Amino acid sequence: MKIAILRDNITDECSMDALDNLEEANFAEKCLSKKHITKHIPFVPDISSVINVLNDFQPDMVFNLVESICKTDSLSIVAVQLLETLNIPFTGNHIYAQVVTSNKMLTKELLHEKHIPTPSACFVANAEYILKAKTEHASMNLDDSCIMKFPSEKKLQQTLQKKAKQTGLEWMAEKYIDGREFNCAFLGNEILPPAEIRFHPDFLGHKILTYEAKWDETALSYQQSLRSFEVEPEIAQRLKEITETCRNAFHLKGYARVDYRMDGEGNLYVIDINTNPCISPDSGFVAMVEKHGLTHDQMFEKIIEDAFIS
Repeated sequence: MKIAILRDNITDECSMDALDNLEEANFAEKCLSKKHITKHIPFVPDISSVINVLNDFQPDMVFNLVESICKTDSLSIVAVQLLETLNIPFTGNHIYAQVVTSNKMLTKELLHEKHIPTPSACFVANAEYILKAKTEHASMNLDDSCIMKFPSEKKLQQTLQKKAKQTGLEWMAEKYIDGREFNCAFLGNEILPPAEIRFHPDFLGHKILTYEAKWDETALSYQQSLRSFEVEPEIAQRLKEITETCRNAFHLKGYARVDYRMDGEGNLYVIDINTNPCISPDSGFVAMVEKHGLTHDQMFEKIIEDAFIS
């Protein structure tokens, strides 16, 4: 089978998470090329050029790894829309799930509608809030200063506007859940073993996965936020159940990851749904696959098999 590996357009100025996208593509090529003919295709801003390359290669399917176009995650839906328009089978989620989850406020609205617990975005004076880029994943621009208290809603909105001016991105605020952090994912019809991000007691600042903690292997925060599969059985079961509920509510397919926080009373809250989670060799998703007992080759085969299921 001929498989086009569609990925981000990597340039010299790309960020650490963007370079990780290239590592994903290389990993996919290494595993898939054992049985298939593969070709890297960067999703460049000139869409007609992408279409021409796809037409020349004539793939049987596309392994879609596009996470960002023109350096913004919100445009990744363009790749999905193009593949649906061209009627080429592709891995991962379809346009509905991609559009809704590409905007954290849309995600939150659907979570509320489906009665799935998620942190409140309503204002309460002097409560702790975490500020996030509304349409970016990979903890973009997230650091410890993004957790703040506000005396008034006006002050919160002014801060969000300031963040927008500084970064050129839309920002949102939601209640900060001070507690534990978990990830749970699925592959095909199988829910994978949940993992916890365990922060070292000496971790500086709030115990959150900042951009640095997630991507910079040289940073102390990266080294002090480690993955653990020693999750209590009762909590693991609840994580799996909510993840299954999210899969149905958002019409997810293929593979995806749901991120959680748990407060001091044991309440779980969905904080993000990633319809195109990182699958580089050292990623949390691949660690869950390994814990589930699957090889890398088996993981990729399951992902491409699902591409032909509507």
